[in-house]
Amino acid sequence: MVEIEVRELARGQLRQAAAVLGRGMRDNPINRAAFAADSGRRERVLTRFFRPAVHGLAGRGTVGGALREGRVVGVCGMAPPGRCHTTPGEKARILPTVVLGTPPGTTGRVVRWSNAWAQRDLAEPHWHLGPVAVDAGLQGLGIGTLMLTDFCARVDDRGAAAYLETDKPENVRFYERFGFAVIDEAEVLGVPNWFMRRPRM
Repeated sequence: MVEIEVRELARGQLRQAAAVLGRGMRDNPINRAAFAADSGRRERVLTRFFRPAVHGLAGRGTVGGALREGRVVGVCGMAPPGRCHTTPGEKARILPTVVLGTPPGTTGRVVRWSNAWAQRDLAEPHWHLGPVAVDAGLQGLGIGTLMLTDFCARVDDRGAAAYLETDKPENVRFYERFGFAVIDEAEVLGVPNWFMRRPRM
């Protein structure tokens, strides 16, 4: 396998990051439920959605990434304590991507999903992990492991707890390898979701 470099992405790489997230998360159950479109259209909508989202996250946190021969192949979002929620300005930039060119009801579903996750956010100070994705076709090659190893080293250096949400049971098993444990479960848009915490190490 070609060597992978894990580091914080530059502003000029965030468009690539949005495309990786669109491809890598296209078939996630919650995205299928929220955007209710064929996979090709869903990928385009998600990529458009993630463009302002990753720029907003880069402004209040870190968008880490995995690079292969200079190309972004993985994305790992990290928001520091007290900065994990999108700001009103970010929401204003993201909203048109959900409203325009999507089937009726999409906006309502995305708002219900966002609210369900926000209501379960940890009260204690923590680093919020996500979004996390590896480019389609490159999953299962250890890229996610490299990004999570980097993330855990960062939070351990700061003596902080971490938190995430996921809608895939295989992700639960993956994150458990890094010390996360399920602290809550809920159905969101009819999809099982798991909420996971990693204690301070």
